[in-house]
Amino acid sequence: MRHFLRKTKSTLQLLSKGEIERIHEQSLYVLQHCGIEVNHDKALKLLDEGGAQVDYSSQRVKIPPDLVTCCLKTVPEKITLAARNPEKDCILEPFGRPYSRNGGGSDYTLDLKTDEIRPLLASDMKDYFKLMDALENIDFVAAVFGHDLPIEGRDILVLREMLDQTDKHIHIRAYSKESLQYMFQMAEIVAGSKEELRQRPLISLLEAPVSPLKFIDISVEGLWLCGEYGIPLELCIMPICGATGPMTMAGNSLLINVELLGCVVLSQLSHPGAPLEHAPRPMIMNMSNGIGLTGSVEGIKMSIAGAQMAHYYNIPVSLHGPWTDSMTFDGQSTMERTNYASMSSLAGANVLSGSGMLQQGLLVSLVQLAIDDEINSALVSTQEGFGVDDERLGAEVISRVGPGGNFLEDEHTLKYLRTERHQPDILYRGTREAWQADGAKSFEQRARDKVNTILEEHQRPLLPEDKEKELNNLVQDALRLLKK
Repeated sequence: MRHFLRKTKSTLQLLSKGEIERIHEQSLYVLQHCGIEVNHDKALKLLDEGGAQVDYSSQRVKIPPDLVTCCLKTVPEKITLAARNPEKDCILEPFGRPYSRNGGGSDYTLDLKTDEIRPLLASDMKDYFKLMDALENIDFVAAVFGHDLPIEGRDILVLREMLDQTDKHIHIRAYSKESLQYMFQMAEIVAGSKEELRQRPLISLLEAPVSPLKFIDISVEGLWLCGEYGIPLELCIMPICGATGPMTMAGNSLLINVELLGCVVLSQLSHPGAPLEHAPRPMIMNMSNGIGLTGSVEGIKMSIAGAQMAHYYNIPVSLHGPWTDSMTFDGQSTMERTNYASMSSLAGANVLSGSGMLQQGLLVSLVQLAIDDEINSALVSTQEGFGVDDERLGAEVISRVGPGGNFLEDEHTLKYLRTERHQPDILYRGTREAWQADGAKSFEQRARDKVNTILEEHQRPLLPEDKEKELNNLVQDALRLLKK
């Protein structure tokens, strides 16, 4: 009979319980005495009716603590990021495994052949989505944007390409509330109906307040439309420490939390139970040149604090994972992104975002994406731990082999030979002689080779013909109407 030990998962913590509660209490103070600015007339009315103090002329809203507490109670603590292929669903739950996605929003790239920076084109975008569909440790896919696509409806055309190239969950960004409505209709077509989309949300959205403390029209519309459709919404809160946020890490962490709670109130007042993810994305102003840094140690510490606040509120949390300030996939990039991803994973992140991104998230690289797939694989393997039962402990095996023996030929070794080892794909673990015989390829070259092989050989998962036709008709209608 097997006896399994109960596994527990500890998380990396920087804030004490008292410090967490102090940030919460001071967040309530700021919301009640300073408030937030909301540039949305219907939202102002809803907040007024919900018990907030609203100044319609300045659009300033002061939110009482009891309203915040009430709204926090309806945020779900478990979210499913559904995929067209159900085997690729991502379940965000407390102490669950972390899921990885690429960094979204970029429109520049490092050319695969020359490594020179240039505008991202639709052909690059297609390759990028194809690569992410093939990489096993990129769990879902975020949008990047081709420069040669028309501005009107560019976000719609990007989603159309993503639906063609992957059956993983898709993370979108919208240029306007009008295009966002069309994008939700596209997801509805693939899901089968609005209700089926609600039950299995095939897409999720990123939205953000404008730091400090400002909620513009499209952000509110995004919150509300996601609530209506049951679409998970990643609340990307990104004040720049020393610029759009306080200079101190504690002050910036407080501002992040205030803006999180503002999002919660706006969302849950309109649609109680709407699925939300807290995505603290602290940046650091480099005071010597004005650049907003993303790979700094200070950013990591504030991300961990953000994760602790999310856990305090029982809200799923998305943190930067592989992330860097480096211009290319070099030693700095490897150090910063591995450090950031490891710390975020240990802090209990449900999502690790940023794979494939370089230079403060301004550009993407297919080679870097393949490297990050390898990093993500190691992180997930570490988080999974290892089985501890009578058979794996092998007391009888140790006794059978005995002092001075050898386990190499034992049947226990043969049984677990392939299941007890993490198998990297790009890391090299052979002899120098074999490495030299194969061309003495660097880590980066092996990653480049993997990218080229996938682009040549991977077959995209096809949509049913009727859905292809319906999507194409909707996209044509949307583009025509958006141009008017």
